[in-house]
Amino acid sequence: MKGVFLDTSILLEHFKGNPKAKDILLRLMDSDVVLFINPIVFSEVVYLLLGFYSGISPRSLKGKPEKLPQKIDLVFEALEEYAFVELGEKTSHIAKDLIRKYAMLPNDALILATCMEHGFSLVTLDDDFKLPAGKEGVPLIGVRA
Repeated sequence: MKGVFLDTSILLEHFKGNPKAKDILLRLMDSDVVLFINPIVFSEVVYLLLGFYSGISPRSLKGKPEKLPQKIDLVFEALEEYAFVELGEKTSHIAKDLIRKYAMLPNDALILATCMEHGFSLVTLDDDFKLPAGKEGVPLIGVRA
């Protein structure tokens, strides 16, 4: 059984109803691959969807559980369906090298480093991964080369 890693962009667009994202995820779910996320993806998806579903800044929800959008529970349930891979010291070292080499943003570097460390393909709609993933030998699913 092979594993692939889901970037924030594919999950976020799926929740927003993007047909391309939905199609990619459905095809992957119907295949024999294991779908992985890490703490970075969990955090980004939840944070961004808090804002999307509430219509206000996620920071303004802090300390106000009564203001949380009801749909956030659906997000939690959906994210529980994916396998979880933790970040470790090795991942951080790879990420530092990626930031130095490609001037990647830290979260993107940690996502790509996770793929490199575990031999995952990366499922993303984010063009920012094209160059570094290509040069580092990480196959991309979702973006056009």
